[in-house]
Amino acid sequence: MSLDSRLKSNIFALYLVQGLNYLVSFVTFPFLLVQLGTEGFGVMNFAFASIQYGVLLTDFGFNLSAVRDVAQAKDDPAKAARIFWRVTWAKSLLMIASSLLLLVLTFTLGSWEAHSSIFLWSQLYIVSSVLFPIWYFQGLEKLQLAAGLMVLARAATLGFLLIWVSGPQDVALAVILQATPQILAGLLWWFTGLGVAKPQWVRVQWHELKDALRASWPFFLSAISTSLYTTSTTVLLGMFSAPLQVGLFAAANKLVYIAQGLIGPLVQATYPRIASLAVNNKPAALQLIKKSFCIQGAVGLALTLGLALFLPLFTPLVVQVFGADFGLSRAFLALSHSQDVMIWLSPVILLGAVSLVYGQQTLLVFGFERYFSRVLVAAGLLNVTLMCWWVPGSPQAALRAAQSVLTVEGFIVLAFWWRARKIYKEIKPL
Repeated sequence: MSLDSRLKSNIFALYLVQGLNYLVSFVTFPFLLVQLGTEGFGVMNFAFASIQYGVLLTDFGFNLSAVRDVAQAKDDPAKAARIFWRVTWAKSLLMIASSLLLLVLTFTLGSWEAHSSIFLWSQLYIVSSVLFPIWYFQGLEKLQLAAGLMVLARAATLGFLLIWVSGPQDVALAVILQATPQILAGLLWWFTGLGVAKPQWVRVQWHELKDALRASWPFFLSAISTSLYTTSTTVLLGMFSAPLQVGLFAAANKLVYIAQGLIGPLVQATYPRIASLAVNNKPAALQLIKKSFCIQGAVGLALTLGLALFLPLFTPLVVQVFGADFGLSRAFLALSHSQDVMIWLSPVILLGAVSLVYGQQTLLVFGFERYFSRVLVAAGLLNVTLMCWWVPGSPQAALRAAQSVLTVEGFIVLAFWWRARKIYKEIKPL
């Protein structure tokens, strides 16, 4: 099965927007690393990782369940509108609950209270997850429009970030300016309906909210479990080691995250299409899954090899061309301290690309949410166990954290593949 013109258009537009996003990241990432210092950068990422628990509670797995539901109802505007308002109200209530919970934790946990202003401002990320319904755009296969709004908003705030952030004392300001773009993009869409018209108003009953939460529970459990080997790694590292180790891990992990972003558009474009085909044309869904495996696997392998060689090849070149005192050179030199961490983290890109095919693009669309959740729960517990075993007291805490993440990603790929292969055998090819 070849990719049709609409799907190709979506993928191309997403990569175009992703490229523009990377231009902004290319400026902000080294800039913040230099201006905030390794410790300030570590504190900012510690707060960001901690607040992600509030974002997870607010999202409640709707970024997977609601996307699938909208994709399967996109030809029925009334049904899609009911899904939109049901999910929006549910997320709004969850936002209030998670914000109150995090407010209490901020002033009761010593490691949070020491940086309370940074943690409080980081709650803007929770607000942004409700204001900007990216899941609705994705379900309608119009995610490129949502991404375009994000780029526009990021470009508008970039100048303020470069002008106002000038040292470690501006960590809270850096948090605010990085959370603002998604809020601006959300407000722009709510007031204008730019790109995708707002769905018609539908009054939602209380029992519908409960049904939505109940249906999304396996996806929420999966998201929470995933956080135990992603964002929780940074949180645990912040609890068990010095900010310097958090900064070393965060710097390497940030580059891995950026590299994984190159695979994101493929998954974002194909997931709703596979979910739609899985209902009416399973052989066609299987063909698209196979195509996704080949493309995502090739991209993941190339990025893994490229990132593993990135710093050793480019750091001496950048320093030689620009001089050791140039801002970009200083950023590369700071990143070079994370090279050992990078070597262990880079294979996560390839493993993550493959696990998305077996997990999100196969198990979820064919209704195996419970198995999917169980695997991620086991993976999360495995990561916490390894972190508590390897990290405390280790002079190479960041390296141990990277090894833990790699071990867990390998386990996930094997577990997803074991079940997905049975699904593939049961579907007759075209």
